[in-house]
Amino acid sequence: MTRLALASLAVFAVLACSPGQTTPDDPAPQQTAIPVEPDSSIGDGGPPLPELIGTIPPRFRGVWDYVEGSCAPASDLRLEVGEDSITFYESAGQLTGIEDSGTGSVIVTLAMEGEGETWEERRELVLEDGGARLLVLDPADSSAGRDLPRKRCDN
Repeated sequence: MTRLALASLAVFAVLACSPGQTTPDDPAPQQTAIPVEPDSSIGDGGPPLPELIGTIPPRFRGVWDYVEGSCAPASDLRLEVGEDSITFYESAGQLTGIEDSGTGSVIVTLAMEGEGETWEERRELVLEDGGARLLVLDPADSSAGRDLPRKRCDN
């Protein structure tokens, strides 16, 4: 009797550990789709995350000056936007971070240096008038800088 009980236990143990077998009548496993927003973010209802990018996009690059400025190197509102830097009249910033805002503008984080000091600065670059005007705004206060639109210079 003990042998029969042990043999029965061994058979049940083997069957319990064996993968289940399917029959042709078993339905295929169902997969549940995760909802996706139109912008390809997950469907959690929240706003999309900013897209991280590596360099300042070409549409922002070039030499810019105040709309009434001369574009001369000595102009105090002139700035030069490069692939990974922005040079102002008395300071220069090396790109340390950039994100696409999703609205056509970019927010840059710059390691700034000028007049013997260093600091970090975040600025939003916004193009207007079909790319003919550049606004350099403070992302924390988008009204700051709107009164200083810049035009694109030939060089």
